[in-house]
Amino acid sequence: MFDLFDILLLSRGTPADDRTLAFRRIDGNAASNVIYFLPWFTPFWFARRAGFAPLDFLAAYEMPPAIVSSEPAFCVQALRGLVQDAERLLQKRRIRPEDAVIVGLSVGTYPATYLANRIGARLCSVASADRADLAIWESPATRIVKHRAQKKGFRLAHYSEFLQGSHPAQNLAGIAPNSVFVVGQRDPYIPPNCNRGLLQAIAKHVRAAQVIKLDTGHFKTLTASGRYQRAMLGIEAVRRKIWRMPAWPFRGAGGESAASP
Repeated sequence: MFDLFDILLLSRGTPADDRTLAFRRIDGNAASNVIYFLPWFTPFWFARRAGFAPLDFLAAYEMPPAIVSSEPAFCVQALRGLVQDAERLLQKRRIRPEDAVIVGLSVGTYPATYLANRIGARLCSVASADRADLAIWESPATRIVKHRAQKKGFRLAHYSEFLQGSHPAQNLAGIAPNSVFVVGQRDPYIPPNCNRGLLQAIAKHVRAAQVIKLDTGHFKTLTASGRYQRAMLGIEAVRRKIWRMPAWPFRGAGGESAASP
């Protein structure tokens, strides 16, 4: 079921470019151990203002266009570029994997889960699917990308082949047990089978994880996740000012940035 905010998100349209691998990294507090991977074509300033990313952070990554590409090979390249950069940053700051907190929001759960599993970090996964191939092929949010892919001769089987081994459900066994998953039970962007598949994978691989099921759509799941992110770090929830939807379409920029390779 679509609520107003989810409809507004869809109304933004889909970027014409889905092959660019470059991403924007917003550098925050060098003493923080939190890394954010933001939703698809969502600028940091908006995520911050909407309450998606309330924590003090080391770095926040805006997704490259190719993370959801009409050519499956680009999806994997985009994933690897993000993960490699974040891993180098953690090593540079001498942050131990067990001290790192990786927060993935919507599409950002794809690189976040992969990284957390790779290094053994705590994960906060918000609005994730179990499989990236099915999410691209079945979600209403990516239908234009799917149509582009079909015109290029790609089918679901191609995505399944290229993305094998990178799916969130395949990268849970190595994450820290005290991880958190926030799931919207009325999320129209996550196909129901992908939602069920993720919950089954969590039950199998991360039994000690905390799973929060909310009766919300996609956007409200993201905004509601802020309190659980704070709780993860032992931060008491504070009363937020009432947030109002900015003028449409969203514009603006915020934070210091570093270009990706």
